[in-house]
Amino acid sequence: MIYSKKIFLVIYLTLLVAISQNVWSQKVRMVTTDWEPYYASTLESGGVVAELVRAAFLRGGHETSLSWYPWIRAMKMAQYGSADVVMGAYYSSERAEIYNFSEPIFSVDVGLIALKSLGIDRYDGLRSLESYTIGLMRGWVYTEEFDTADFLKKQILVNQVFAVRMLFAKRVDIVAASILVFKREAKLLAHRNDQDIVVLSPLLDSKPLYLMFSKAIPNSLELVKSFNEGMASIRTDGTFQEILDKHGF
Repeated sequence: MIYSKKIFLVIYLTLLVAISQNVWSQKVRMVTTDWEPYYASTLESGGVVAELVRAAFLRGGHETSLSWYPWIRAMKMAQYGSADVVMGAYYSSERAEIYNFSEPIFSVDVGLIALKSLGIDRYDGLRSLESYTIGLMRGWVYTEEFDTADFLKKQILVNQVFAVRMLFAKRVDIVAASILVFKREAKLLAHRNDQDIVVLSPLLDSKPLYLMFSKAIPNSLELVKSFNEGMASIRTDGTFQEILDKHGF
């Protein structure tokens, strides 16, 4: 009887470990939006950020899937648990109430962009921009100072493509955006290039990008921990820099 109980216990523990490993090794469902040159469905391997993130998850034993949606929809999917992770997001205290955040994975320069024909190349505090209409992307966070500057004339834009078109059409005076993303979109417009624009000094911020993990899934904090450890590992052994070099960053 004792021998039978020991066999049963061994079988039970083996099955328990196998089940837990299967759950822990589940494919992580990631969502995001096209945001060249950092990540997009049209880029090799989904872009530099996508490849970094996959490598970090894989180091922790997790395979991933990545689907592309409009930004607001991607955030809603993770909020309600139909996706596990939003890839590539800025931090805000409001978002932290909804999602669990990873450690920073990448930094992006964010600033104010104008046409050279506007005749300015710098500003002395946000108050000096009160006379201009500034376009900003729906659902984005910039800096606390900029986001709460109610004295500015802000116009909400659908996405960065629309922002580029609005600026070149002079429907807005200035656009708040990621510098490289805006320049990439500007080059895609016929007969336009980044020589037509100026990035106002100083930059708004050099903003870290994070993963936002759904709080609606049961293993959210464990996934955060596993990802952070994987990211630390690929930074240490040189994989991180190899991926940057591959994508020209």
